[in-house]
Amino acid sequence: MSKKMETTNKLIDRVNALEAICLDLLQLTGLTPSQTRIKFDDYQIKYTQEAIDKREAEVHAKQLSENRRAAVSEFNGIAGSHYWKLVFMSKKEQGKHLDAIWLDTTEGLELPNGTKRPDFAVIEPSVDKLIERRAELVSSLNSINLTMENQTIKHNEQSIIDASQGLEKQCASEVAKLRKDDSTSQAERERQIKETEADYKVRISRHIHKCKSYIESAKVSIKRHEAMQEELEAVNTMLSTQLVNSK
Repeated sequence: MSKKMETTNKLIDRVNALEAICLDLLQLTGLTPSQTRIKFDDYQIKYTQEAIDKREAEVHAKQLSENRRAAVSEFNGIAGSHYWKLVFMSKKEQGKHLDAIWLDTTEGLELPNGTKRPDFAVIEPSVDKLIERRAELVSSLNSINLTMENQTIKHNEQSIIDASQGLEKQCASEVAKLRKDDSTSQAERERQIKETEADYKVRISRHIHKCKSYIESAKVSIKRHEAMQEELEAVNTMLSTQLVNSK
C-alpha cells in the first residue's frame, strides 16, 4: 500500500469515527435514531466548505456595506462643515476639495468594489444667508485682538531667551557654590550638582514649553483672523453681486 493510500485510509477512519461519536452524542440528547440521522445530515449540508464560504462572504459583504454607510455619513458631515469654503470655489476646485475629503474619510477603510465618492450639492447661499454669515464673521473678527496676539508672541519669544539665560546663570552659580563646599564628601557634592543641574534643566524646559504653547495659540488666532477676513471679503463680494442682480 502506498503512503498516500495509507494516509487517505487513516483520514477516512477518523471521519467515520467522528461521525459515530456525533451520532451517539446526538442520541444522548433524546433524539431517536432517525431524528439523529436527519440532524446529522442537516449539519453536513450546513457546514460544507461551500456553505461556510458563502456565509463568510455574506458577513464580509454586510461589513463592507456598513463601512460605506459610515463613510458616506462622515463625508457628508465634513463636507457640510466646509460649506463656506466650497461655496466660493469653482466647480473644479469643489470637486478636488470633495475628493480630498472622501480620500481622508475612507483611508484605511475597506469598501465595496466600485464605490465612488458621494455627490454633494453646494447650493449658492441666499441674500439672507450671506447677511447672517457676514454678521458671524464680523463678530468673530472683533473677538480677536491682533495687537494683543502679536504682543503675546513677542513677549514669549523674549521670555524664552531671558528666562533660559537667567536660569542657566542661577544654575551655574549654585553649582559653583556646591563645588567649593568642603563640608560634604566629593561623592555627595557630585550628587547634589547632578540634582541641581537636572532640576534647572526641567525648569527651563517647562518654561520654554509654556511659552511656546502661548506663541502657538496666538499664531493660530492670527491665522484664523486672516482666513475669516478673506472669507468676509468673499461674502461681501457675493452679497453685492446678488443684490445688484436682484434689482
